[in-house]
Amino acid sequence: MTHLIERFTELLKKGKYNSATIAAYRNAIFVFYNNFRDYPQNKFTDELISEYILGLSKKTSPQVAAQTGKAIILFFDKIYNRKLNIKATGKIKDEQSVEILSRSELQVLFSGIKNLKHKLLLIIIYNNGLKVNEAISLKVEDIDTGNHTIRIDSDQPKKTRILRLSPALNPLIEEYKNKYKPVDVFFPGSGGIGHYSARNIQLVFQKALKESGIGKTAKLTTLRHSFAVHSLENGIAINHLQKILGHSNIQTTSFYVPFAKVELNNIRSPYEDLIS
Repeated sequence: MTHLIERFTELLKKGKYNSATIAAYRNAIFVFYNNFRDYPQNKFTDELISEYILGLSKKTSPQVAAQTGKAIILFFDKIYNRKLNIKATGKIKDEQSVEILSRSELQVLFSGIKNLKHKLLLIIIYNNGLKVNEAISLKVEDIDTGNHTIRIDSDQPKKTRILRLSPALNPLIEEYKNKYKPVDVFFPGSGGIGHYSARNIQLVFQKALKESGIGKTAKLTTLRHSFAVHSLENGIAINHLQKILGHSNIQTTSFYVPFAKVELNNIRSPYEDLIS
């Protein structure tokens, strides 16, 4: 744990934090983990952390507890890439919500896009639940239509992901490659130079959404959210979804569970397999 706190300290030094804040945050994390010595990291639920911070406000002061809350929230964000659903005061935030596009809405959205590059980019984001920076950073060698895989590189080799690329995308990918002839970056910017900008693809999505007539306040990240929810509805195990999305903690992936609508009639009992 000490090495993670040291890493956290170095990140704070590179940020906007002064020495007094860094020292206070560092000490808060040390005390927090000493309180839960040898406690498994995957057992740190939002509720547990909330109780800890709320308990501090009774032992010390609301100001000290809130500073501890800020330190813990930042630590989990920077080190575990996990957004805690709690306020600095320790209170649980109101239930979060995201906009999800239905399968039929996605069909309308994609079919209405005329630009081949724009269409393929958005479809790949949905097909694999990618973040926009992951999509625009793809290299030609990352797309393997023969083996139906797509590689998502990471600065940390252990976090590089090999995901399934739908075979149904092969014709569209080949059409795109024949037209644009990408050499290095799969989705190059204007004139084939550099990367396609995240801002541009966000504008492309908003334009497509407006032209589709879908009356939802969706954002580009809605494609990633929709992929996650649809995957759960298709029966994917949440730990597998966690790996696909690149989440460090399964608690982050669990956020999507309440949005998945599974029809009772579609749930099959294992007993049926024994007698079929």
